[in-house]
Amino acid sequence: MIPCSKLRRLTRSAGAGAGEVSPDWASLGRDLVELIGWRVLAGDLQDYVRFRAVCAHWSTSTAAPRGRGVLDPRFHPRRWMMLPEGHGLYPGHPDLGGFVRFFNLSTGAFVRAHLPLLDDHVVLDSVDGLLLLHRDHDTAIRVLHPFTGDVAELPPLASLLPQIEPDNFYSELNKRSKLMRVCTSITASSTGAITVMLVLDLLHRVAHATTGDQRWTLSAWNLKPLIKPVSFQGKLYAFQPILRMRKVYIYKINPPCPNANEGPSHLPLPEKIAECPLGKFIYMLNYVECGSELLLVAYSDASHSRLVVCRFADLVGGKNEPVTSIGDNALFIDERCLCVSVSPNKGSNSLSSISPNSIICCHSLPGNPGFVGLGRFGQDLGTGIWTPASDGDICQRPPPSPHTLIHHILLQSQILVSQEINSLSAFLFSFHRLF
Repeated sequence: MIPCSKLRRLTRSAGAGAGEVSPDWASLGRDLVELIGWRVLAGDLQDYVRFRAVCAHWSTSTAAPRGRGVLDPRFHPRRWMMLPEGHGLYPGHPDLGGFVRFFNLSTGAFVRAHLPLLDDHVVLDSVDGLLLLHRDHDTAIRVLHPFTGDVAELPPLASLLPQIEPDNFYSELNKRSKLMRVCTSITASSTGAITVMLVLDLLHRVAHATTGDQRWTLSAWNLKPLIKPVSFQGKLYAFQPILRMRKVYIYKINPPCPNANEGPSHLPLPEKIAECPLGKFIYMLNYVECGSELLLVAYSDASHSRLVVCRFADLVGGKNEPVTSIGDNALFIDERCLCVSVSPNKGSNSLSSISPNSIICCHSLPGNPGFVGLGRFGQDLGTGIWTPASDGDICQRPPPSPHTLIHHILLQSQILVSQEINSLSAFLFSFHRLF
């Protein structure tokens, strides 16, 4: 964008040539600048940062992201994902100098952010673009906004260990490892408190903590089995298959409620919001957020030859009609799922390898049942066909070079899973020091 001083000169010179005076954008009223700023922010945080950089007047008329990055959901970088570098350069690798690349799932833009915290933290999860970090030496949990540097401090994860019932079947190592696989939900109160819920699906329970707490609290209830948990708009959702009834229950888990006596908050019981026939989904792959909707992707037949996509809102409303088109979007389905916008109007060449209205996941392609590679299910989701999405067996071994953006997006899920494993060793060491 052009600084205001230059903008004035350009508008005057252009107006003189045309016999008219162009508007002086720097003279816009504060309220109008603020309103435009909020609309820009609704599109993308980086555009908002550029908007505020135009001139001092526009900067002072709009809210600064720094200091609000975690507290205010409007500043969450929802459409940005951490992009793996490849070649063994995990986030926090010494050769990266503390920098990490991020990729915009809507525009295809790339930016680099300096995140020195990754020197002694690992990323356990990402929700709405915020990073859930685990500190190596004391198991403390932090929520980081990667672009503003804002951090919310939460208690050590090791504080959950005394709350886990002893289990004679599992070793102590296995007991602790159950805390490292999480699905995260983050909410902020009007008073500035940040509350985080962690689905511990291996324990079939949920832990929660708020900034200022001394420890995490484990839910008194369990939901067994707790399948495919997902965070959406500050709440958690999960499946529970009931085989004897040939049904699947869908549960909603709301954030913790404060007690009337101002004691520790408690987690409400899971709320069953829908049930679906088990035969509708032979094998559920995962949820994925697409735009403002939550979609469910599943195989619709026993041979795993066809995918079906349903709107979560339709399932809750008792409607089981599949979606036949997702427009200019591509869904990446793995342990962690993403929706990439590949509209030709975005003007980015980085998305050219991704086809719109398609689903990409690990799949055994027809004609080679022993080979599991990246398959693309697309053209028309109602009558779609499978085609290879990349060369090589990416699900079993590193893909051949040159790598495409598809490889990097799928690698992001694997990087987070591997960091959970790596953080386990640091967690065990810290446990012995703390207890």
